[in-house]
Amino acid sequence: MTRIKKTRTSGPLGTRHRPAEEARQDRTRAPETKKKGAGLKSGSRHSPSAEDKQKQSGKSSKDPRHGSKKPIALVVTEAEQKLMAQPKQFKPVVQLSKAKEPEMPPEQELALLENDEKLLELLDQVDKGEILTGKDAKYFNAKTARHAELVALLGLDQDDEEEDMDPLAKLERTDWRKEFLGE
Repeated sequence: MTRIKKTRTSGPLGTRHRPAEEARQDRTRAPETKKKGAGLKSGSRHSPSAEDKQKQSGKSSKDPRHGSKKPIALVVTEAEQKLMAQPKQFKPVVQLSKAKEPEMPPEQELALLENDEKLLELLDQVDKGEILTGKDAKYFNAKTARHAELVALLGLDQDDEEEDMDPLAKLERTDWRKEFLGE
């Protein structure tokens, strides 16, 4: 790159200060526009307005209120009197009943009862000698009663099955003293 020699006259460093008259002449004026309204028109509140003039001239302006313009009868008609004179019925038209569970075959219900975990736990507690109270006792009683009904309905007798399986159990159950001694 070649060296440029510095000179003492470098040119203007900034813009020249112009007198105020010159600056005013160069400035362009903004086009005049209509003033925007900043509020209500000046005047007295008692002076007549345009609405008052329309009312006086006989023209009725539209009612600004919303709603039905249907006329309402203030006198009770004969048909309405007949309806009011009839006794009102407060009996329910529809009868309510508890929802019934769909019925299943007794064999299936018996299988469900025998596989019921809660009932099996309660049976274990009773076998241990614990006393059931409250909801557990109600549940246990209801389920065992239903189990007995189903067994009787199906013709299954658990006592007969046990006797057939274990003949010695039958001998242990009988009290020989009553038969031989007459006690």
